Amino acid sequence: MTEVDLAVIGAGLSGCSLIGRLQQLGSDLNIALIEAGRGPGGRAATRRRREQGGWLLNHGAPGFALSDSIPESMEALLSPLRSAGVLQRDERAVLALDAQAGLSPANCPEACPDGGWWHGIPCMASICEVLLDAPGSMQLSRQFETRVRWLERRQDHWLLKNEDRSWCLKAKRLVLSGTLLAHPRSLKMLAWNDVPLRSAVEEGEDVGLDAALSLLQHSQAEVRWNLMVDLGVLALNGEQLPAQIWLNDAAKERWKVERLVLQPQSDARWGLVVHGLDTGEAITPESQGRLLAQEHQRLVELLPELLQGLPVVSAALDQATPLGVMRWGASRPLD
Repeated sequence: MTEVDLAVIGAGLSGCSLIGRLQQLGSDLNIALIEAGRGPGGRAATRRRREQGGWLLNHGAPGFALSDSIPESMEALLSPLRSAGVLQRDERAVLALDAQAGLSPANCPEACPDGGWWHGIPCMASICEVLLDAPGSMQLSRQFETRVRWLERRQDHWLLKNEDRSWCLKAKRLVLSGTLLAHPRSLKMLAWNDVPLRSAVEEGEDVGLDAALSLLQHSQAEVRWNLMVDLGVLALNGEQLPAQIWLNDAAKERWKVERLVLQPQSDARWGLVVHGLDTGEAITPESQGRLLAQEHQRLVELLPELLQGLPVVSAALDQATPLGVMRWGASRPLD
């Protein structure tokens, strides 16, 4: 059985930032990073296509905002990313879409955060990749496409196991960079009969953990159904496309979509991601396939209406190739 000093579950921005910062501080820990997905990124992940090596589509968060008052430790992480050109301001326009499909400059705080939008170059996942590849004396192993299902707390270590217990890891310390193993949403979504972290540490053994789990139990997040589309090569003739199009409240109510994200590719093609809102139907292993197909059809059928204010994009829909829907179970935390 492999043994490490620290196991980090989740290769999103938080988990990768932790590892990158430990590298900066000269840590010599033996660390294992475990991630259910095919690579790092989490909500800032990027979809690649095996048959087209240059295709990079940010199918989760297209960027993020940075506070004016960033702690020194965070600035120490961000500065090398900026210097390397991996983290850049997205200077493209952000527009608003009304219920009549009219476009105008966006002005709501969500669409226009203070300090603007920052994104990864060439893609959002590049941020996490660079954080993990930072030079240092730390030993880092990466275990992708592995979902931790079972947690056990022994006297001086943790045991992590996958669903069928064919994989196991022993760790002195454990970091959960996401909430799935500590939140009741896993019960329905994955058909589990227990919350793994709660089962690993009985109530009353750790007052601090009890308080944290109690808070998490009542926390909520919004689900997104993100349709990915290859628009092909667009006849732009120098026209500038917006980075994002946010729907106003009336438009969200009409189309059940939050925003559209346009992303240029290295070969002059364009990618589109439609962030669809959730209907509230329970997501379970039994219902997920049907819901994915349902949202795929719904969002594809909406494209002509949503894009009529951008004729150059609308004209490309006949040649466009839908690439499937990605479900984000906790896309936007609400508390």
